[in-house]
Amino acid sequence: MLNGHSRLRTSSKVINCMIRYSRQLLQADGYLAAAGRRLLAEVARDCHADESTLWLIAEDGRHLEGALNHGRTPQLLERATVALVDSVVGMVASTGIATAVGRDDQINTTVDQQTGTPTRAMIAAPVLVGDDPAGVLSAINPKEGRLFDAQALETLQWKAYLMGLILGQRNA
Repeated sequence: MLNGHSRLRTSSKVINCMIRYSRQLLQADGYLAAAGRRLLAEVARDCHADESTLWLIAEDGRHLEGALNHGRTPQLLERATVALVDSVVGMVASTGIATAVGRDDQINTTVDQQTGTPTRAMIAAPVLVGDDPAGVLSAINPKEGRLFDAQALETLQWKAYLMGLILGQRNA
């Protein structure tokens, strides 16, 4: 489905990056987890979103794993997994292009079913460590209005850049 998907699977740099930034390593590292959670809280506040999540590329290169979440159901989202080829966050991870979607767009409802929270709208931006894709930062359900605006997407992209710097500190 996505041309970038094969790029993710074949790049040895990306495979090394996926291993370095696994959900388990991030959650076990107190500094990274605390810094990441603070940044996710800022994402929700600054983008006026109900929830924000850091998704990391799984070791198999075919899924994204919820690593950190700021919202109502972190215990569920921090264990959630979504396919790269069948999700908005997967498309963003595969292409490296941020996006905004609304209710009329096709959204994978797997996570919605687990959390009981329907996604009305979503913004998502790639998280890079250097030039290597590590995951995706997403925010769902704007508090005001039906859709996220361009400013919210721009803010999310800035926060995704900052998340990449935080993740990069692990190897500094």
